[in-house]
Amino acid sequence: MIGLMEPIRLIIIDQHTGVRSALRIRLRSASGINIVASVDADEALQLAPGDFSPDVAVLGLTGRNDELKKMVALVEQLVEGGTAVLALSSYIDVVARELVLAAGASDYRLKNINTPELIAEIRLLAESHHQEWQDNH
Repeated sequence: MIGLMEPIRLIIIDQHTGVRSALRIRLRSASGINIVASVDADEALQLAPGDFSPDVAVLGLTGRNDELKKMVALVEQLVEGGTAVLALSSYIDVVARELVLAAGASDYRLKNINTPELIAEIRLLAESHHQEWQDNH
């Protein structure tokens, strides 16, 4: 179980440098969250499962259909490695939502989520996913 002494290891994955930077700024003041990497999807797919051992990935989805297949594969890879995935999208896309949730993402939210809610969601996902991972392995 992730305790108060053990920070949540977070990876930010988004295709846009500006979005990654904004998320880092929003989350850097959150106590107990350690951002271990901030990369695009191609870089994330190249990471070995143990490279950062993140507890949670915040994954920004793009509106392009050609990217969706890559995002689904990335969700599967992250979940297989024991990482909870919070998918963020600029707008509601029912197909993308269903595909990433079916691939194992823990939640799908809009990118305009406020910072306290985002931090609470990350903490909740880390705790519940860590417990589920422990129970199954």
